[in-house]
Amino acid sequence: MSTRSDRPRAYFARLLDQPDDQIDYSEIPATTAADWQDAEVLLPVTPEEFRAIKRFVEARRRQEDTAARPHGPAAK
Repeated sequence: MSTRSDRPRAYFARLLDQPDDQIDYSEIPATTAADWQDAEVLLPVTPEEFRAIKRFVEARRRQEDTAARPHGPAAK
């Protein structure tokens, strides 16, 4: 696990120094699919990656819009 830039290593020291096989997951409450139904997914990306994702989504929408339009002489 790496530290976050907005939190110093000391903040995560307890977790970082704990071997994986000794982590106590019992403090984490059980969840069901219903608990996550409206959850947001947050992905850590760089500004450049975010711009690339936006370009991809915009291109996909344009492609879907073009595919949804009627084609051929009858469409005019």
